Amino acid sequence: MQARSMVMTSLFAALLAVSSQISIPIGPVPITMQVLLVLLLGMVLGSRLGPASLAVWVLLGIFGLPVFAQSKAGAAVLIGPTGGYIFGYFICAYIVGYVAEHFELTYKNTAVAMFFGLVVIYAIGLGGFMLSFEYVLNKPMTLERALQLSVLPFLPLDIMKAIAAVYLGVRVRRSLIKAGLLTSEQ
Repeated sequence: MQARSMVMTSLFAALLAVSSQISIPIGPVPITMQVLLVLLLGMVLGSRLGPASLAVWVLLGIFGLPVFAQSKAGAAVLIGPTGGYIFGYFICAYIVGYVAEHFELTYKNTAVAMFFGLVVIYAIGLGGFMLSFEYVLNKPMTLERALQLSVLPFLPLDIMKAIAAVYLGVRVRRSLIKAGLLTSEQ
């Protein structure tokens, strides 16, 4: 891995850690800025380095640094109510990065990729949320109740974050390509 790639991967892991602390607790899943950063890191870093940056962030959290939402740390976060979302971030970053690398860099293509990325985050996050309540907290939850707690309150704001990420991601990626810091396949 080139030094530039390591720096960008680390930079986005740090930005993700900071975005995790911008948090509004509204229940078992807080509102954070993580989705915006996940979409951006997928767009800017691509399908390989985007998930690598997430892996750095998760490893920092597992090893005890308070990088997860609400300054949480430890492996237990991965099996808690928000753990499914963290796993969904990896696939989302891969999807967005893949589209950035293999398709024309347009706002439309980026918006479609980010929409599918959000769907993946919500699908895996919802599944993880329900499994956490069922098997970790021993409090079975219906799909309807899980949607009310872990999807519906977040959807409008996450759509706005995705719109911002489309605009910022395309502009940043184009600028990095123009500056010679990225290739269109990277």
